[in-house]
Amino acid sequence: MDIKKKNFSDLLSIDEADKKIIEMMEENPDITHSDIAKEIEKSQPAVGARILKLERKHLLTKQVGFNIKKVDIKVAIVYISTKDVEAIVKKIVNCPFINHAFKISGEFNLLCFIAASDLQTIEKLVDLCFRRDDNVINVKTNILIESIHDFVVPIDFQIENFDGRYCGPGCSLQDEIPKFKFNIEKET
Repeated sequence: MDIKKKNFSDLLSIDEADKKIIEMMEENPDITHSDIAKEIEKSQPAVGARILKLERKHLLTKQVGFNIKKVDIKVAIVYISTKDVEAIVKKIVNCPFINHAFKISGEFNLLCFIAASDLQTIEKLVDLCFRRDDNVINVKTNILIESIHDFVVPIDFQIENFDGRYCGPGCSLQDEIPKFKFNIEKET
């Protein structure tokens, strides 16, 4: 029995021209449709239509953020082993510090990229969000030393307001913080 291995073209339903467009835009995101058209020997409107098709298929996307290869931002790769991965995902889904998160298989079932201006902030966040959580079995943190390739990390500037208790508006830990009422005295 001969099993044919699928390649990216088959899996993604793209042809050689689409692959060339993706490669060219990865190399130079600012490349013009005209320059692509010359290279793949198609008209500029045909290139525009192909790019639109690739975007609709989520094969071409733009991500705005910091390129950690070129900016001095501290990034931690955090592996988390949990009893209930969905509970942790729900907890971190809106966290401005968690730049990327992945469910994974193996000893750990969640992997997170966390970025901040300093390592102390990352350590506080890992303690607060993961190590103190009864649902978390184990946490392993690695600090990124250097990025070999360009790697864009989205940054939510709410992280600048991190006070060690919770990371900002929308933080799931905010509900656990005691609420205080302040009495405003009326002037007479």
